[in-house]
Amino acid sequence: DIALDTHPYNGTTTTCEAMWMGVPVVTLQGQRHASRVSSSLLQAVGLDECVVETEEAFVQKAVQMASHPAKLEEKRRKLRPMFEGSVLRDETRFAKEFDKVLNEMWRSFVDAS
Repeated sequence: DIALDTHPYNGTTTTCEAMWMGVPVVTLQGQRHASRVSSSLLQAVGLDECVVETEEAFVQKAVQMASHPAKLEEKRRKLRPMFEGSVLRDETRFAKEFDKVLNEMWRSFVDAS
C-alpha cells in the first residue's frame, strides 16, 4: 500500500496513522501551512523522498514506488520503527521543551507587569 496525501489540505492524523501502520505517504507540498503538514511529518521520520513539489512529480513518485514492490515492502517493514525513533515520538523531549517555553512566557509576563 501507498497512501496518496490530499491536496491542498494535507493529512495530519491520517499521515501519522498511515506511517504507524507501515504505509508510506506521498505528499505534494504546497505553499501554506495546511498543505505542508504531511511534508513536516514525513521529513521528521526521514522520508524526505516522499515529499514532492509538483503534481507531475506526485504521480511519478507514486508510480515509481508501486513499480518496485520489493523496495516498497522493505520501506513498509522499516516504517514503524522509523516513526517510533523519530522526534514525533520523543515525548520526554517535547515535554521539556514545552515546559521551557511556558516558563519563558511566564517570565515575560511577570517582567512586563
